Amino acid sequence: MLVAVVSAGATSYERLTSRMNDHFDHAEWSEVLATSSQMVNLRPSDVVPYSTALIAAQFLKDVPAENHYLELSQRNRVHIDSLLQQVYVRTKLIHNAQVYEGLLLNLKNNNRWLSRVFNIYLLDFYAFARKTDETIAIADELLEVTPNSLRFKKIKADALFYQGRHEEAVALYEEVLRSDANNNEIITLLGAYYVAQDDKLLNAVDSAYLKDEQPIDSVYIARKREVIDTRLPRTIELLKRAYEICPSEHLKNEIARLQAIRPLLPQSTIAPKRK
Repeated sequence: MLVAVVSAGATSYERLTSRMNDHFDHAEWSEVLATSSQMVNLRPSDVVPYSTALIAAQFLKDVPAENHYLELSQRNRVHIDSLLQQVYVRTKLIHNAQVYEGLLLNLKNNNRWLSRVFNIYLLDFYAFARKTDETIAIADELLEVTPNSLRFKKIKADALFYQGRHEEAVALYEEVLRSDANNNEIITLLGAYYVAQDDKLLNAVDSAYLKDEQPIDSVYIARKREVIDTRLPRTIELLKRAYEICPSEHLKNEIARLQAIRPLLPQSTIAPKRK
């Protein structure tokens, strides 16, 4: 008798699931919400009805329903990560990222006790979508609570770098690298950035020397030596670390090129007065 009851319950739940999916595919959000409610009653620990109910409530702009199904899922011990991942998968399938973002923002604003969880998902969403202002804002919120998080610092640095705020980004990358010395992604990025910056500075000194009608050799040599002595060692160090992690002919050649740089002056087409 018990087997028959269990079987009947399972069959009923499968029918409801099929009905709910059909309503979902046809954007019948009120029906999705009603069917999901029935599914929750039959299987309170299943993540699927909660995720679909949350999406439906977001389409209906029904904030109380969003909060209700979130709270109900937590009372029934549905893992919050499983719930939000299921919501993400569903919204991705219907190509509607705004629903996912709007739902996360609503749930965060109305359930502050879980705000850190929602911020983590918002951070990943904004970083992937290249919404740099939002990424930085959420990263800052998270870093207020978890100031030593290397992951949050790295994501913020990426957003800053993408915005062209290179100095701020580099400072954060260096901070992360001090705690995560073998982070090859950051080592490679900083190495390439420093190479470009050092070459730019050295070329600027040469260019200024060639344009100066009466250049003073010692002044320009000192300027080049400053770049060579203060900047190149760090750049070469990073390239060597990158080479140790992932050797390549390009890195080998770049290290050799930088090590060979000397504070020499370019040949000028003008015969300057030397001082």
